[in-house]
Amino acid sequence: MKYLKRMKIIGFKKFENFDINFNKETNILVGDNESGKSTILEAIDIVLTQKYRNYDKYIVKELINENLIKKFKDSPKIENLPSITIDLEFQLDDIPNSALYYGMLHGFENNNLYFGIRFKCEIPLDVSSELVPIISLGQIPYEYYQMTWNTFQGDSYNLIKKPINFLLIDNDNIDSNNSFNYYNRSLFTSNHDNKLQSEIKSKFRIEINKAFNELPINNVNEHQKFGINEKKVIFENILTVLDDNIPVENKGKGKENIIKTKIALDKKVGKVDVLGIEEPENHLSYQNLKIMIEEIKEQTGKQLIITTHESMIANSLNLKNILWIKDKKAESLNNIPDDDCKFFLKSSNNNMLQYILSKKVLLVEGPTEFMLIPIIFEKLYNISLDKAGISIIDCGGVKYKRYLEIANKMNKKVAVLTDNDKKQSNIEYMISYNSKNENIKIFMDSSLDNWTWEACFYNINTEKFNTLIDIDENANYLYHGVNYGKVLGKMLNNKVEIAYQMSNNDFDYMIPNYIKECLKWIKE
Repeated sequence: MKYLKRMKIIGFKKFENFDINFNKETNILVGDNESGKSTILEAIDIVLTQKYRNYDKYIVKELINENLIKKFKDSPKIENLPSITIDLEFQLDDIPNSALYYGMLHGFENNNLYFGIRFKCEIPLDVSSELVPIISLGQIPYEYYQMTWNTFQGDSYNLIKKPINFLLIDNDNIDSNNSFNYYNRSLFTSNHDNKLQSEIKSKFRIEINKAFNELPINNVNEHQKFGINEKKVIFENILTVLDDNIPVENKGKGKENIIKTKIALDKKVGKVDVLGIEEPENHLSYQNLKIMIEEIKEQTGKQLIITTHESMIANSLNLKNILWIKDKKAESLNNIPDDDCKFFLKSSNNNMLQYILSKKVLLVEGPTEFMLIPIIFEKLYNISLDKAGISIIDCGGVKYKRYLEIANKMNKKVAVLTDNDKKQSNIEYMISYNSKNENIKIFMDSSLDNWTWEACFYNINTEKFNTLIDIDENANYLYHGVNYGKVLGKMLNNKVEIAYQMSNNDFDYMIPNYIKECLKWIKE
């Protein structure tokens, strides 16, 4: 199996210096907006398909990292001229015939031999010395930049001898026509070797000229006649993919996304070695997204690199496959315990990416806490949870321990707000856990009388709740068969409704100490 192993990026767009190691099969790239997920796919595209090879030189200004440009402006010298280097290492099947890619021309941490390609965008040394007057003024002569592609052995990389077939599906490209043209061309080249491509294009030109000459078109005059401008009739530009004889691009964006992905994943399309998919959830309904995920899960023999903001994708394709794009590197989550991955795979809770991407997280047990904690926090600190950089997640009871396993792997600050459920063992577990962990803390009331959220509030706001809660004197209001009194019993049996009442009453309740301690800690 051919696949990408790792990539080092220097000076390209978001990345001043960035490293990423790929999983052999599935890679799920997640990160904040503008973290560089799409830039990773674009970097692969540049190296393997020589994207930008024929673009105007001024495209370089859009590609070079802004920090490197600023550093040059601060100290305009030849040695400070910004440049781009992308080293892409891969694994190949046919080792003897791939020797030209095997070498040490790379920027990885040692001088070992690897298979790969290096892309550079820079001003050649023999030219830069002549540009000293311009450079010394702090001007970057973009028109003199050159793009080069070389194998790790040092030979020039010839696209005709492409070692790995890479296909990028961008489901949300602003220019959908260009996006589709790119997809069609890539799919065509991935499924036909260079010799067959040439034969097809040659036959196409012959046949189209033949068909035109058979048309009953009058000549202009004795010396002039109509003909075909072959520059306008380019085979790749008129190529499309038909699904049941209908162009895929005419089927709507959602359907288009599914069909494009399905075609690229088809086992019969064996020439696609690495498939990049840009946010497959775009334009898809919940049901169609599930269909696409099933298509992706069934793939074999291809390496997938997917960018996403959708927790369903991350959960369904296994949390171990996540590469978290953060700062200068990609953090792998492949050390998450198998049991936790299986749990979230089956979980209906789709908040995993929010959890991974948040700097501070407050885990609560259910919808009651989820509804009221933001109100309480803003009352205490006159700022919202969002503005304080805190995410609140309803994890549902004892499931919080699953989340803590992941938090331990990610060095994330997490507070858990939970009940002691009348169990002294839960209180002892909290004390023991908190003594061993710095960034993760569990908060619950230390009194068994305050065994749950509603009891905690009722016991210090008894008079207020006795006035607020309407009860039926003839009702028992038993909770799990136990009589806690009519008012508290009704609160326990109608948790969400009571929380809603509290949220619409300017929240002038006394707040239990364990809640205040929790919110103070997570805010710090």
